[in-house]
Amino acid sequence: MKRFISLILLTTGALWGVACSSSKPDEALLQQLSSMDKATIFSKAEDLYAKEKYKQARKLYAFLYDSFPNDPLGHKAAVKVADCYFQYHDTANITEARLRYRDFVNRYPNDPDRAYALLMLGRTYTAKRLRPDRDLSSAHDALDSFQQLVNLYPNSKYVQEARKSIADVKEVLAEHEYEVAHFYARNKRWIATLWRLEYLKENYPDYPHMDQVDALQKQAQEAWDRIKEKIEKIREKEKKAKKD
Repeated sequence: MKRFISLILLTTGALWGVACSSSKPDEALLQQLSSMDKATIFSKAEDLYAKEKYKQARKLYAFLYDSFPNDPLGHKAAVKVADCYFQYHDTANITEARLRYRDFVNRYPNDPDRAYALLMLGRTYTAKRLRPDRDLSSAHDALDSFQQLVNLYPNSKYVQEARKSIADVKEVLAEHEYEVAHFYARNKRWIATLWRLEYLKENYPDYPHMDQVDALQKQAQEAWDRIKEKIEKIREKEKKAKKD
């Protein structure tokens, strides 16, 4: 096993040496890894991760995954690489984490860490606060990931967190529907208001501000009923005028 790792390290080191003259720190790390087995490397990576040295830990995890892509420890290292990226909250790192969690979910459908990867995939979409007045594609993607976890792994230890996240995301989506309905109401587009509120009540019955929905729905229905009444009176007058 050590001979196999050493061969990989020598080949990788040679390629890196050709590609970049600033690779000396990496070469030193590779030389250090050549004397370790995969379990020791993973343990060292875990220790670095626990100390929040995520970039250093990521190099070890990445090496393990690249070297042993079909090994259970290699699979675990792949998830940990994504975790390292997720620890940095800027857009670039969150996006990279998302790509890696999604790749893991698609690549290893039977892996025991797939439920966790689905949870974290969803969290990459909710890492930045979702707002009902912004593009909601991230909210829908997050909901899809969390819902997959709940549906596919109902006994997972991550289900409770996923359900809580589903409720939070649905509240944002419901709030969006309410704001759109309120916009229609302000512009006296009563049918559109009613349709939007009906959609909200049907799809997000647990929305915590349903009293506001009911109040706006009542206002819209009464306004629309008054319009229909006026229309009916006009029609009656027209009928009467024709008879006369």
